Amino acid sequence: MVDFLDAADALARELELLEDVSLNPEHRHLWFWECPRCLVAPKNLTTNPLFEQASHKLETEGWPVNVRSTGGDVTPQGAGILNVSHVYATRSGTPVDLKQEYDRLCTPIEEALGTGASRGWKPGAFCDGEYNVQLNGLKFAGTAMRIRRSKADRSRNAILAHAIMLVDPVSVEAIDAINMFLNALSEPRQIDIAAHTSLPDAYTKDTFVGNLITAFLGC
Repeated sequence: MVDFLDAADALARELELLEDVSLNPEHRHLWFWECPRCLVAPKNLTTNPLFEQASHKLETEGWPVNVRSTGGDVTPQGAGILNVSHVYATRSGTPVDLKQEYDRLCTPIEEALGTGASRGWKPGAFCDGEYNVQLNGLKFAGTAMRIRRSKADRSRNAILAHAIMLVDPVSVEAIDAINMFLNALSEPRQIDIAAHTSLPDAYTKDTFVGNLITAFLGC
């Protein structure tokens, strides 16, 4: 139900799924995955002249840095972190409505969490954004998206929607690693572990994934 593979392989597979949907707009993929501990940075950060130096520093600390094609910000990976990649095509002739596409990603997560779920900015959280999924006012999931014009039907778009979810409490080591990376990039911000939450004790990961599958397939 949940694949475990290296982050570089997971990010490559996401692009393979996106290419598949671009060529076959009738296809749809819902994929859950986990990977060993590392950091994942958006491609736009690679333009920072300190990026290579900062990445080397984090790798020597046991936190290799991988680059993803979607937007967002620096996120951790590792034990207790679950990813979902939802890849699909928009309807023919329908312009992309970014809010609608984020609704299609966030709403199933909110439904699977149940009472207390919401979305919005959470100052101090990693990869903070309008489409964070929160639980009781704290960040539970970060989201990002890549949109590509369909190669098979130029009136449609292929969507790669991704969420990183904190099944277990995010570790102090992960937050320290992000802050070390941001400092090495001379980024004027810091991440606060207290801004985050995790899956309620009443849920097991398997139960939560089952709820997510039901919610995504119903959207």
